[in-house]
Amino acid sequence: MIFRPALDTVLPEKTFNAGTVAINYAEGPGNGPPVVLLHGIGRRWRDFLPLLPAFENLQVFALDLRGHGKSGRTPNSYQSGDYSADVVAFLKQQPKSPAVIFGHSLGGIVAMRVAANVPELVRAIIVGDSVLSRTALAHSMYQELFAGLLKIVSDGGSAVDMERRLAKLEIRVPGLPEPIPIGDLPGNDSDLQEWANCLQMLDPTAIQSTIEGRTFSDFDSDGVLSNIRCSVLILQANPELGGLMSDGAVERIKEHVHRVEVVRFRLLGHALHLQRAEPVIEAVQNFLSSI
Repeated sequence: MIFRPALDTVLPEKTFNAGTVAINYAEGPGNGPPVVLLHGIGRRWRDFLPLLPAFENLQVFALDLRGHGKSGRTPNSYQSGDYSADVVAFLKQQPKSPAVIFGHSLGGIVAMRVAANVPELVRAIIVGDSVLSRTALAHSMYQELFAGLLKIVSDGGSAVDMERRLAKLEIRVPGLPEPIPIGDLPGNDSDLQEWANCLQMLDPTAIQSTIEGRTFSDFDSDGVLSNIRCSVLILQANPELGGLMSDGAVERIKEHVHRVEVVRFRLLGHALHLQRAEPVIEAVQNFLSSI
């Protein structure tokens, strides 16, 4: 089961004007150094609720990226630079000191861009199983999954309807010969309702931009990596279980960035903390204590 504390008793939500779009975010509960949390495509800030114990002594800022959750929509403006510009604007006005940024999947790409663009505002970054290029995603099981999610979002309906269709959506799972309905996969039953809620709030053009590669079209991975000066923690899922970050991608990061720590999770797929939070919490706490 995935432990998700109740929204109102954990982090209150606020709104930030990023200039071109209003960004919804949750803040709290500590008064320590700031940490900014960035979710993956099609999700929202609540994905990080299972990880809150890792940040109990920090001031948490968990953002809904543009087009996601309660943040504003900006049709056809969902490139990595668009997302990172919102985060840069946030960092310049909200945290009182340089922040640690934890980005999962799409959020990891954004975290890398932000660290490269405004190094003075970033203390360290944690990259959770992200890709460095459109190609890596296009040849993964997630391309087909995103296409199915786009249809669910585009067809609309209530969150209950979306949850029912999401449970029936078939995806290819590494090691299995036939596609499997998402609802039949172990551990997904507790997340389907939350996932459906995310999809109901999602701008379909955001996920369409990812499917068609526009999200990554402005992401120069070598250029970005070469300009990262802070410490980096890489959380790599097992590619055999659906992880997206290859060993080659990890080596590319290590070639360009001087201070890199890599933690590999043999038993976790791309969802990482959404599958099992405890080992991710341990890795994050160890990293935070070392910077």
